[in-house]
Amino acid sequence: MAAAEEEILRPSGATLSASYSRLSELHGDAVVTPQRPPFSWGKFWSFVGPGWLMSMAYLDPGNLEADLQSGAYSRYELLYVTFWSTALGGLYQVLAARLGSCTGRHLAELCRAEYPRIVTYAVWIMMELVIIGCDIQEVLGTAIALQILFGLPLWIGCLITALDTFTFLAIDRRGDNKSNRLLETFFMGLIGIMCACFFVDFTVSKPSGIEITKGIAIPRIDNQNVMQAVGMLGSIIMPHNVYLHSALVQSRSVLRRGGTGTGPVKEANFYFGLEAVLALFVSFLINMFVISAFASTFYSQQCDALGADPLSDVYNAGIQTACIPSAAALVSDNSIYSASTGLKCAVENGAVAASCVQCYTTKHSSGYCQQVGLKEAGEAVSSSLGHYAKTIWAVGLVASGQASTMTGTYAGQFVMEGFLDLRIAAWKRVAITRTMALGPALVVALLTEYDGFHSDIVSEMINVMQSVQLPFALVPLLTFTTNKRLMGQPFVYNRWIVLTLVVGTLALFAVNYALVFRTLQQSFDLSSKGWTLVGVVATFYGALVLYLITFPFISWYKSSRETEVTLANLQQQEANERMLA
Repeated sequence: MAAAEEEILRPSGATLSASYSRLSELHGDAVVTPQRPPFSWGKFWSFVGPGWLMSMAYLDPGNLEADLQSGAYSRYELLYVTFWSTALGGLYQVLAARLGSCTGRHLAELCRAEYPRIVTYAVWIMMELVIIGCDIQEVLGTAIALQILFGLPLWIGCLITALDTFTFLAIDRRGDNKSNRLLETFFMGLIGIMCACFFVDFTVSKPSGIEITKGIAIPRIDNQNVMQAVGMLGSIIMPHNVYLHSALVQSRSVLRRGGTGTGPVKEANFYFGLEAVLALFVSFLINMFVISAFASTFYSQQCDALGADPLSDVYNAGIQTACIPSAAALVSDNSIYSASTGLKCAVENGAVAASCVQCYTTKHSSGYCQQVGLKEAGEAVSSSLGHYAKTIWAVGLVASGQASTMTGTYAGQFVMEGFLDLRIAAWKRVAITRTMALGPALVVALLTEYDGFHSDIVSEMINVMQSVQLPFALVPLLTFTTNKRLMGQPFVYNRWIVLTLVVGTLALFAVNYALVFRTLQQSFDLSSKGWTLVGVVATFYGALVLYLITFPFISWYKSSRETEVTLANLQQQEANERMLA
């Protein structure tokens, strides 16, 4: 396609503003609002795809681990965190879709175009860290599922998962609309598999509908659940997903029909927003199924209380425990704790010491207080709900890992291309991003397999890291979507909506930072040198975040100064011309 034709088909914000100004001239002083054509199911279907790909980040193995631990450790108490995090995430995803459809560029490209180069590179590094962290979770999650299904060692599962990305790349090799739709349909099928698998486990576990409703409606949090809340927030609102969604929406040529008119773009914004809401509603249901199934089956008030008892080994280790059936607890590598004292129990010859007090779930099933994660979940589900439930859980986990692996690769592609203006072959991009994540994932897998290391700790810390990185996605997103020059006059929200978005985002950051600080205090016994290192990192981090927040004001000030200088030069030039005359 010729460059001139492409410019017509992909109107920029400036082009839309010019179009809007022309409409205003034609209609006098009347306020002209871009008109959206009537709703059409056929047209809606043509826009379906990007939102479902985006929603995979809400269903990756890191999310599922946060879900199962939330249910097993705190019952339904943190369901409201999942609900509101998903709702907030949906708001930002709608903004990301609007940004991509209105400007014709995705968020990473706009960051490179608008920010100074050193800031661009700093934000790029932050996003790469997030993507690598997500990749580690996805590779490990799929490897654990393959181990549950086929008994494969974790490191072999990691290699298989790393290689299968090239299979998905082969599906998308042409980059045309047909291959895009094929890939999107494939991922929608994976979401359907997850929904079916986790709904079966949800139904068999028979959770309390009243308790689920209370968990969603009533905010509450105990000290021992703080890190769990931070991890859930980080696993749901993912920074790189905002970059991904703003790029995916540009695969729809439909939104660029009609030249520079604003109606088709408003139509695209509506359908993209509707799809995002529906996709995230389904993702919330799936997350709720997992939380509720584990809450109903493994939560114990006795085990929960150990995390708040300073005299218990559970408290001193900075961990939480659930009531795991005896058969599953004995085959796990995790320590077993007494339900009465929280002290670690001795295990000899496959039997727990008689002095170790058992726990009881809310359904009066007995077991032992023990940590649970993705690796242990299969045996725990099998002991409580039957062997078929273990297989169903593993199939759902495979679907989660495979789908989120490809969306993570997509995100890495767009972030690298946008921030660095780098154009390389797709297979090379995949090789680079896979290699960057495969190394750490293999190390964690080998340590978990042969050295008793807990991959759950890595997953939790990755979730916390993702929550800390939120400003590097949300601040640029709000900055650009409130910029009339970039978005076009008709597509910038009014000042009250903008103010609400800004205040709400700052409040999210404040709550997030408070929870992260409490997590550092509770989970890490840092020395003075450790806190010094944290202070240095926090200083650099804070300076970068502060610059991003103040960037709109800095730009406005520079623009005002340039305007003043230009006017002064014009006035001086006119004065000189009059003197010469």
